This record gives sequence, C-alpha cells and structure tokens, in this order.
Amino acid sequence: MSSYELRQDVKDLLAEAISLAGSSTSEKIYVIKETITGGGPLGGGTTSSTTKLLPNAVFKSYDAKIFGDTILAGDRMLVCDNATVINQGDTIQEGTVFYIVINIDIKAPTSDVLAYILQVRLK
Repeated sequence: MSSYELRQDVKDLLAEAISLAGSSTSEKIYVIKETITGGGPLGGGTTSSTTKLLPNAVFKSYDAKIFGDTILAGDRMLVCDNATVINQGDTIQEGTVFYIVINIDIKAPTSDVLAYILQVRLK
C-alpha cells in the first residue's frame, strides 16, 4: 500500500467518523495561525492571522486515569488528517470555543505525514 493510499484511507476514515458521530449542525473545526511581521526583540510587530477549515478533524476526550503532569482535566485530543500542517501554539476553534495546541503527535511512519494527534487546552 502506497503512502498516498494510506493518507487517503486516514481521510476517508475520519470523514466517516464525522458523518457517523456528527450532524449537519455540528460546529466546524478551524486552525488559526498567527504571523508577526516587523518589530524587534521587544515586540512592536504587526500580527496577522489566517483561518483554515479542518474538514477531517475529530475531537476526543482523554481518559481521566491519565491526567497528570502534562495532561490536565479539560484537555482534549484532536485527530486530523495531513491536509493542513499544525504546529504547537496554533489556535483551534470549534464554534465560539478556542483551544491552544499544547502537544503534537505526528503519525508519519515515513517522511509522509498520515495524521496529527493534538493535545489542546482551552485558551
């Protein structure tokens, strides 16, 4: 099975999970990336942001048994495909709720990313 076929399978499975668990009125999930241009070491730059829909993204809650040093109560897991690169510190929006990306587990058995599994926390 090729890398392309694996990536397509991940997208298809996430889309199927969304269609089974979600509804037409479910809130869409977006990633917001901020870029600072200009300024210096003390700040003063201009911040611009871009918002991109994550069509194949599914939230999951953590099991309370694993709460500890890095996973706090209220943290959520977000699984999404490789269509959009997501970085630590990016903002995730679901409706009117905003989360910050705390940790990223990149699923890439080769150099091709198959999926991102994110730990997000309320912003």
